[in-house]
Amino acid sequence: MAEAEQLEGAGVNLERYLAARLGPLAFFLLVVVAISAPLVYLVMGVKTIRTRANSTARLVAELIHEEAQQRPVLWRYDAPKLLRHVSLQTAHQSIVRIDLTDEQGRLIELGQAAPSASDRELLWHSEPIEVEREVGRVWVGVTSREVERQASLIFLGFAALGALLAGVMYGLPVKAIVEAEKRIDASQRALEHLNVNLEATVVERSSQLREALDEVRDKEQRLRELSGRAVALQEAERRSLSRELHDSAGQALTAIRINLQILAELAGNDGAKAMATRTVELADSTLEEIRRVVNRLAPAVLDDLGLQGAIERHCDDFSERTGVEIDYQFGDLDEPGVDTGVETAAYRIVQESLTNVARHANAERVTIDLRRLDAGAVHDRIAIDIADDGRGFDVEEVRAKGRRGLEGMRERVELLGGTIEISATPGRGAQIHVTLPVTA
Repeated sequence: MAEAEQLEGAGVNLERYLAARLGPLAFFLLVVVAISAPLVYLVMGVKTIRTRANSTARLVAELIHEEAQQRPVLWRYDAPKLLRHVSLQTAHQSIVRIDLTDEQGRLIELGQAAPSASDRELLWHSEPIEVEREVGRVWVGVTSREVERQASLIFLGFAALGALLAGVMYGLPVKAIVEAEKRIDASQRALEHLNVNLEATVVERSSQLREALDEVRDKEQRLRELSGRAVALQEAERRSLSRELHDSAGQALTAIRINLQILAELAGNDGAKAMATRTVELADSTLEEIRRVVNRLAPAVLDDLGLQGAIERHCDDFSERTGVEIDYQFGDLDEPGVDTGVETAAYRIVQESLTNVARHANAERVTIDLRRLDAGAVHDRIAIDIADDGRGFDVEEVRAKGRRGLEGMRERVELLGGTIEISATPGRGAQIHVTLPVTA
């Protein structure tokens, strides 16, 4: 309501401001249009009358000059006849009087009526009459009344035109402003109505979005919990299979190997002895394969040494086997509370990264940094940073090819609700940054 009153007051002020500015301009336009044309007409008309008076006086002076040359003494007696003749030739409503004066300036009687008071309002022009010397002067009196009357009529017409133009100049902008203010007021009221509806809609929509977001977060949390349980169950199943292979098949093969060794020592036939020896070697390779399968299912070294010790041993073995220097460091990994699935994932990530280094990177040095972030907090995490100085690669190209090692690493991390960032530059090595929640 207050905003509407403020806008209404602003509209009134704008109308007054415009009226105050346009009023003088409209009056000036009225004056200019009303006066300019009549004034020009009056000036030009008076100039024309003066020119006519001048030419008439010159004509009369020339005629009397010729007469005076022929009759130096009697010319003034024939002057009335000459003037009547000239009047017929130069008759015009603006020429009112033609007078003659002698060399003394005395008026020569021409039989005309005596000058009246209105004659004093005439415009006079004179020309000398010379016969070896000035013997008289011709005076022509003209009136500008007709020009003034016509100028007055023109003034009335142009005053009406000026009033019309001034009215248009003043009225149209003011009318446009008033109509614009009405439209603005209507728009303002419509906007206020829409604003009220919009606020209600925004509140309702925001509430719906918050509910949807909360629902998505709940589903995401449940999905993460289910994924964590699935990973935990998978790791438990793998550990169970690993123990069964180790305890049953491994022990059985070990017993078979021992028996074969005894048979090889007791056999008197060289063929049987050789067969027993080859069977012992086959049992050894089978046992080694079982150990590798057991280690892939559930690294026993994690149970024996923990995450930090297992990674240290794997790095040392890798460095000894490949000759690649590995610089590793750890922070707060001995804190309790890390799920076995997360430990296994962290170990597998380091293992897979070093395998990729050996296969593709041709690196000389690798740095590994594992640390616990916000230990004891609700959002406790493990951060893993791995970098090498190898040949590097194009990340987009590798992603397009779908290299199984990197994709499997990404799937493992995302399944646990973690994040992974892989960056590399051809010729400048590669970097992997992983964060994992300590509880899956």
